[in-house]
Amino acid sequence: MKQKYTLFGMLALCIGLLNSIVFVQQTYASDPKTVAVLYFENNSIVDKDKLDPLKKGLADMMITEMSKIKGIKVVERQRIQSIIEELNLSETDMVDKSTTQEMGKLLGAKVMLFGGFSNLFNDKLRIDVRLVRTETGETLKAEEETGELDEFLTMLQSLVKKIASDLDVKLSSEDEDRLEASKDGNFNGYVTYAKALNLEDQGKKMEKMGKNTEARSSYENAKSMYQKAFDESDGYEPAKQKMDEMASLISKLK
Repeated sequence: MKQKYTLFGMLALCIGLLNSIVFVQQTYASDPKTVAVLYFENNSIVDKDKLDPLKKGLADMMITEMSKIKGIKVVERQRIQSIIEELNLSETDMVDKSTTQEMGKLLGAKVMLFGGFSNLFNDKLRIDVRLVRTETGETLKAEEETGELDEFLTMLQSLVKKIASDLDVKLSSEDEDRLEASKDGNFNGYVTYAKALNLEDQGKKMEKMGKNTEARSSYENAKSMYQKAFDESDGYEPAKQKMDEMASLISKLK
């Protein structure tokens, strides 16, 4: 009888362990990768000053595209901007290893995405990204895309697919559909969108300081710039969403 109880106990223990393993596997499978996309470096040969707003804009657009993947959790750009302002970080600080690791920890990101872009001759654009483990600073993978300026969104979408693969995230058909829903527009429209982001951030900074008149003016300028970006880009949807956000912020300050 004692032997039967022992065998029963061992069986119960085995079942318990199997259930625990399944639970852990399901937990990790459903737990999205958390990635912080830091601002890009401008390594352009042509029109470098003109494209400088893309340092922030490209990061924002990359976040938008990556957010379409269910298995990846992306830190909102505004959280990154807030930490940059709170820590009073300069562009030099942004490429410092210890600073960026600290940023990653503050943002709760396991992986950080660093990037750079180069506007080359003959309307060619190269975008490079690097995935870095926050805790160790180890580079996990590096990817790049080079294409025509009018293939800008297609290049971003291709990079996102590569990043998902690097993070062992399998894209579902719904993920694919969400990515491919956005079509390429005029490249100048994306640069205008990036300029509008700076105006929006300026408005939020003024609002935090209690300078509501200056904040409202920045929001109004941002709204106009987002409208211009929407028109120039042949209907970039995030620009339209930003127009609505700016209208709400303006209304709140009246």
